[in-house]
Amino acid sequence: SFHGIDGAPCLVISMSSDVVNGTEEDSAEICEEGGKGLIFPLVPNEHLWPRELRTFVYFLFLVWCFLGVAIVSDIFMEAIERVTSKRKRKFNTATRKFVTVRVWNPTVANLTLMALGSSAPEILLSIIELLGNQVFAGELGPSTIVGSAAFNLFIISAVCVMAIPTGQVRYIKETNVYIVTAIFSIMAYVWLIVILDWISPNVVEIWEAVITFVFFPVLVFIAYAADIGWIGSSEPVKMGRGAVITADMTAEELKDLEADIRKRHGQNISREQVAQIMEIECAEPASKATYRLTRKHHPKKHPSGVKPPTTDPSKIVPICEDDEVAHNGANGTSHEERCVFNFVFMSVACMETCGKVEVIVTRSGLLQFPASVSYRTKDGTATSGEDFKPTEGKLTFNPDEVEKSFEVEIVDDDRCEDQEEFYIELFEPQVHKGKDSHPGALGDLHMTTIKIIDKDIPGILCFDHENDQIEVQGKTDSDVKFDVLVKRVDGASGQVSCKYRCEGDSAQVNEDFLAEEGTLVFTPGECEKKIEMTVRGRKRYEQTQMFRVILEEPEGGAKFDESTDGGDETCILTVFIKTDVVIRDPIDKMRSTLAVRWGKAKTGNANWGRQFKDAVFDVYGDDDDLDEDEERTVGQKAYAWSFHVIQLPWKIVFAFIPPTDYCGGWVCFCFSLIFIGLVTAIIGDVAAIFGCCLGIKAMGTAITFVALGTSLPDTFASKTAAQQDPHADASVGNVTGSNSVNVFLGLGMPWTIGAIYWAAGANDEWRRKFGPGTEPHLKIPEAFREGAFIVQAGDLAFSVTVFSICAVLCVAILAARRRLFGGELGGPLPAKIVSAVLMISLWLVYIGMSFWKMETS
Repeated sequence: SFHGIDGAPCLVISMSSDVVNGTEEDSAEICEEGGKGLIFPLVPNEHLWPRELRTFVYFLFLVWCFLGVAIVSDIFMEAIERVTSKRKRKFNTATRKFVTVRVWNPTVANLTLMALGSSAPEILLSIIELLGNQVFAGELGPSTIVGSAAFNLFIISAVCVMAIPTGQVRYIKETNVYIVTAIFSIMAYVWLIVILDWISPNVVEIWEAVITFVFFPVLVFIAYAADIGWIGSSEPVKMGRGAVITADMTAEELKDLEADIRKRHGQNISREQVAQIMEIECAEPASKATYRLTRKHHPKKHPSGVKPPTTDPSKIVPICEDDEVAHNGANGTSHEERCVFNFVFMSVACMETCGKVEVIVTRSGLLQFPASVSYRTKDGTATSGEDFKPTEGKLTFNPDEVEKSFEVEIVDDDRCEDQEEFYIELFEPQVHKGKDSHPGALGDLHMTTIKIIDKDIPGILCFDHENDQIEVQGKTDSDVKFDVLVKRVDGASGQVSCKYRCEGDSAQVNEDFLAEEGTLVFTPGECEKKIEMTVRGRKRYEQTQMFRVILEEPEGGAKFDESTDGGDETCILTVFIKTDVVIRDPIDKMRSTLAVRWGKAKTGNANWGRQFKDAVFDVYGDDDDLDEDEERTVGQKAYAWSFHVIQLPWKIVFAFIPPTDYCGGWVCFCFSLIFIGLVTAIIGDVAAIFGCCLGIKAMGTAITFVALGTSLPDTFASKTAAQQDPHADASVGNVTGSNSVNVFLGLGMPWTIGAIYWAAGANDEWRRKFGPGTEPHLKIPEAFREGAFIVQAGDLAFSVTVFSICAVLCVAILAARRRLFGGELGGPLPAKIVSAVLMISLWLVYIGMSFWKMETS
């Protein structure tokens, strides 16, 4: 009897020692008599419990463990955020100014610490399983890595596609980095197939394991090179405060373009409005096909091929996209035999104050008959009634008439808004031959986009200090107060706000200066605010010390000037504390340094103590605005308290993790990693027992329950990032990088350990498992039958193959969405549904094929 191993007497990758030619104790599954994992089962004679009861108990326990790993992973991510948020000043040779930059490059941080943070449970599960299984390869860890990669790529991508409001899109901004990580994410799993099935079947050699691990720094380096422009750099040149202009335009051409825009839109428009129009106009010039089509149907028109609209030209900016415009009917009939309707322009930009925007429709093909086509507006980011008047009607063309136009009224309001857009579509094309009507055809330009540029500019927030720095003369006997000026330029419409805070550098918080934080609120028309700062009076041991004042999180439509320190995400002012009296006594300096360090330690100790208090008494969470019981319903209170009680043991245990105040977050980082490892070890045993009670192999449990549990926190985080971030990098763009790191670290590290360990030769346990007379022995290449790290391919290689094929299809779907809808996420509702269904179907195909292989192997 093989104790329910479903005819697979020699499955080598196993956490439960599924081998042949062993004793009954060795061959027993973890849920049976004599079965043993790393920690569980703990209760004697547990195998005598009713199987249904045991399955239910371990299911609840597994879910509870997933909750625990989610909590400790959040703490781990806090530590990583603290580590990667460290800044330094750097001289920019282009602008000849000092700027504040992060020590960690964002791409490097995402592929190292951030990826480790999101993938730590899977990676540690693989390592712990190896070490707890006498350095024999396990099945749960590798399968969890592949299953988690499948869930991340297929399910998280589908969730993020659907999370974007209909009509909006999110695109991946760092496309070069994304292409690199996408290639590596597929190559990583293809590499597994190569080493397990082709080079040395069922054996991982040292060089194979080392190369798998070395791929990780190679990926980081190539992604970094792509990020800074060494590879595939095609990033356009950014001008002014946000206008994106093609790199081949000279300064003279830019000046001419700005002059032309002001001539058409009015000399009093702001630089930001000019920048918005530039960003629209200069996206792409009109294509050759557009000019050819216009000349064909309008031979007497202006050489540009475009009839100027009757609306004031200072209010309309037409844009033609670089797409081939083919006016063929749905059945492939040429447009000379059909009447084909199109808009002249794929998109039109107008100022909010234009009143009305004129839209031109043309027809081609059969011109000798009367014809008609209907049109209607559709909401986008602009809403009918609030931003434009909903319009619907029908255009009737007389014989030989090729052009008609209609107007849509634009609503001028006093709200500060980003650029918005809505759509107009053509439908019901008809050709009237006598008393009969025949269907016409719609061309490729049967829908146009109207982009509304807001006149109400909320303004740009920045510091009113030269070179984004200020010097303050410190004193030894008294505090020095000074004002930091924040100004609002290029617009003052509406109420805007931003948060401010201080960050220490060589100057220490509360020792050298008082850390101020709060929110600056600018009322309509208000253009200046002051922040009162205080430099502490104390002895100083350096001629110059520095700290930073940071503006962030602008609201109300306000932005930051990307040409200032901090870019368009933050605005940073560096404060230098100067002193004329420098203490040179080394003993005094040492005493001061120890005092500063002790001050930091006291802050950390206080925060550490507060963690235990919050773990027990913080029921609703620190970030919840409704902290008073009277503001909550009975249902909300019951849910909060129930969830608090369930989490309480984990929260108390994880309160022992030091806060991020120590060593810049590294102490918290290390302790969090240890605690994740401990919880992961528990999950490994609990998942194995749960799967065994259900009669599912370890691999089946790994690619479903374990992968789902370890990936759910990332799912919710990615959904939030997709909705809140302007781009898709933080939601789906990082999935490919994380999947690559899973293989390179999660398999490269344990396999390197195993390959080096078994390179010394086989021991008695190895010979009993894989020696002569065992079925695995026949599958091992002859050169490795005296000892090697055995990783039998079997079900794992098949699962990896299926995933790799599905991954290529999923990446292709995202690429197609980028081309068709302008972004990987969002778009029209039908397209979102189809994309999400396809991605979920790929995941179901992967799961189904993997289970089929397990049942038939």
